[in-house]
Parts: sequence; C-alpha cells; structure tokens
Amino acid sequence: MCMPCIMLTKVFFPTVALSKTVFIERKSRSQAVAAFDKAAEQMHKHRQSVYIFPEGTRSYYDHPDLLPFKKGAFHLAVQAQVPIIPVAVANYSNVLDVRRKRFRPGTVPVRVAKPIMTKGKTKENVDALVQETRDVMLKELKIATSKARSEGVALKEGEKVNGTAKSSGIELNVAGGKEL
Repeated sequence: MCMPCIMLTKVFFPTVALSKTVFIERKSRSQAVAAFDKAAEQMHKHRQSVYIFPEGTRSYYDHPDLLPFKKGAFHLAVQAQVPIIPVAVANYSNVLDVRRKRFRPGTVPVRVAKPIMTKGKTKENVDALVQETRDVMLKELKIATSKARSEGVALKEGEKVNGTAKSSGIELNVAGGKEL
C-alpha cells in the first residue's frame, strides 16, 4: 500500500467513523434513499446536525450566483423534520483563484440566515422549500460578496475568472461571529 494511502487510512477513516458521517451514493437512487433514511435516524438519535452543499459541487462564478440546488438535502430535512439553516459564503476569488492556482491569506465573509422550518412539511413541499432556501441564500451571498469586494477578498464587479462549475477539495477556514 502506498504511503499516502496508509496515512489516509490512519487519519481519515477513524475521523469519519467518530463523526458518524453518512456517505450518499448519488449514482444509485435506492442506495441514496437508504442512506438518507440512516442519516435521518442518526440526526434524531444523536441530535446531530448535518452540513450539506445543495449545489452538489463548487461554482467559480465571477459574480454572486448559485448553481441549481439538488433536492436530497431538502428531502432529508423534511424527512427528519429539522430546520434548514442557510449559510452563504462570499465569493473569495481574490483569496483562492483555482484557475491560476493561487491561494492568498484573507478573511472570507460568511452569512448565516434565519432557520427555515420544515415541521409539518412533506415531500410535496420540497420544490417550494428548495426555491425558498435558494432565494434566501442568493440574497445573503450578494450581501456577503459585496462586503468581500469592498475588502478586496472577491474580484471587483466586471473582473473575470473561469465562471464554470468544478469540484475541488480545498477548504477555507473562516472566523468571527454571525458574519464569519
């Protein structure tokens, strides 16, 4: 076994097991539904929160916008009857420029909106819940990105970057109160 694989096994997998992570197999609907059932059960049993990126991947737009949301997270929230707490991370194109492979220090504004309740909602309400959450997150994203632009964290309006959706494994640390 290669050295990076050994390190990954020693560090990553015990952490995953301890965190009660539930993996979702997106290619198989039946496996995904079963995983969501397990996740909903764990959420109640352990009073566990779930963090899901509803776009399904990262977007590298040069303006504040969101990709279409996947519905799985919303089905899970309705199934578990737990609130959705929208979190919007500002465009951070001057901190992380994937196209140019540049990473600079900086503080990235994050906005946490009021919870959106799911109590009493059913799968018939999921489409409306997706739209409501997306609308709230887009509003918060625009506010956060405006702040990021004023602080030099995001590219100024009109400056161009890639603009396509790509997946990456880079995470940013943020700090602060309500606006992280």
